[in-house]
Amino acid sequence: MVKIIPKVADMLIRPDTNKVMTTVSPEGEPHAIVCGSLLVSGEESIAVGKVYMYATCRNLRSNPVAEFLVWSGKDAYSVRAVLRSRIESGPLFDKMNHNLGKMKMKAVSVLEFDVLSIYDEGISPDTAGTQIL
Repeated sequence: MVKIIPKVADMLIRPDTNKVMTTVSPEGEPHAIVCGSLLVSGEESIAVGKVYMYATCRNLRSNPVAEFLVWSGKDAYSVRAVLRSRIESGPLFDKMNHNLGKMKMKAVSVLEFDVLSIYDEGISPDTAGTQIL
């Protein structure tokens, strides 16, 4: 696992950044979704609220690795992570539903992931595609 550096954490939690979560089906087909409920849950972990996510959760059962792409303007990061747990109560669950409540949504659970690696995917000839952690 790797620690999430501040500039990446900021991108992950800012409401004005674009966020996509991608998983892979058992047949090897990618599946990407808009991820409006992403948050940093620890120094080395991120979490998403399970709101619908039927195909995503089906994919995670056979392959627990996901990739999160976050961007704003020319800055972008790819975070690869592995599913650690599903949470159905407690402080993280409550925080997630508080955040989702602002969008008139509610999570049935929270999926928490351990961060495996982080890549710079921003628009730059010097750093695009470079693993930073």
